[in-house]
Amino acid sequence: PGSQLDYYQTVINKMGQASVDEFARLWVLPMTGHGLSGSAYTVNGDGQANTAFGIPNSYDRVAALVDWVELGRAPAFEPTVTNGARSLPMCRYPSYPRYLGNGLPATAASSYQCTTNPSLVTADRSKRLTTSR
Repeated sequence: PGSQLDYYQTVINKMGQASVDEFARLWVLPMTGHGLSGSAYTVNGDGQANTAFGIPNSYDRVAALVDWVELGRAPAFEPTVTNGARSLPMCRYPSYPRYLGNGLPATAASSYQCTTNPSLVTADRSKRLTTSR
């Protein structure tokens, strides 16, 4: 997905986030495929065994597109995706869902905050596209 992210960041850099928000949304969901499918790994970040589970991925993409194109209602910037009892915020690029901790249930979207890591989004990353033409 690197080139798509580079392109989208270049558009934001050129036009500004507010202008891009009028016509585009980009959500990046870790461990999911193009069809919003995917399962958690069987080992967690600490190397401990983890029970695999379906990544929250249920989102009516067609209804969101129809609402935006035909009714003029843009989709939320951070809609919630679900899978059974699990939910997760779908953060717009360049944000990602950061777990808040403090004993909050890791299965609930309310336990996450969409956060941006400035060190991952730099002008240099998108500059290489505009200067290499």
